[in-house]
Amino acid sequence: MSTSEPPPLPTNRPALVWVISIFYVVSVGWVALSFALIFSGLIPLTDVQKAYFQAQTVFDYESTALIGGANLVGAVLLLLLRRQAFPFFLTAFSFGLIQTLYQIVTKNWLGAIGGPGLVGAVIGWGISIAIILYTWRLVSKGVLK
Repeated sequence: MSTSEPPPLPTNRPALVWVISIFYVVSVGWVALSFALIFSGLIPLTDVQKAYFQAQTVFDYESTALIGGANLVGAVLLLLLRRQAFPFFLTAFSFGLIQTLYQIVTKNWLGAIGGPGLVGAVIGWGISIAIILYTWRLVSKGVLK
């Protein structure tokens, strides 16, 4: 092997690394599909939901895209067993919480998502926290380099 070739990628990945990486790819796709269905009019919206989406700005959509992108980069880094996955997941989660607080205060996010949406958000936050803790554990054990 010449010195210009990159080192080989590790071949043994914990099964949960695969699950998490696939989860984030599917999640980002699901969010994109949801927006497409909403804006196409295929999903009926209540008046509160219509007002919420009409109140969104370019900043709101760009921040959503950046958070999704950070999670996707984290998933790829995790799949590659890179320790940088941890800060990407942590940063995306932190900015997501800040964005949610901003949306609650300024855009009536709670009214737009309703009770079932809030339950889903809380479950999603729990999953994200579990993934962040798992990734930190992999860094601490030296699995992620």
